[in-house]
Amino acid sequence: MNLIKAKILEKLEIIPETELREVLDFVDFLNWRQNHQKKSSPASSEAIRDDIDNNWLESDLSNLSEYEPLDWQPGELDDALPVKYIQGQGMFKMIN
Repeated sequence: MNLIKAKILEKLEIIPETELREVLDFVDFLNWRQNHQKKSSPASSEAIRDDIDNNWLESDLSNLSEYEPLDWQPGELDDALPVKYIQGQGMFKMIN
């Protein structure tokens, strides 16, 4: 067993049982991400983000005025957490 795996196992021993589900979810996410990356040409997450941003910017935004404007209250966004949407998976809280 390599050193990194040994360190991970050592740390898992001291994590409370209630927190281990979160660790398992993260490992599942890492496996999912590895299996769903483009196999033909590896792209960085920044490049993928740029493609998504460019697609949005190039889309037809002429009907935005048909929507009600957001009415944020003072302090409403102070406790906001960044999230990421993964198509088919849902929203995920970003961890710093």
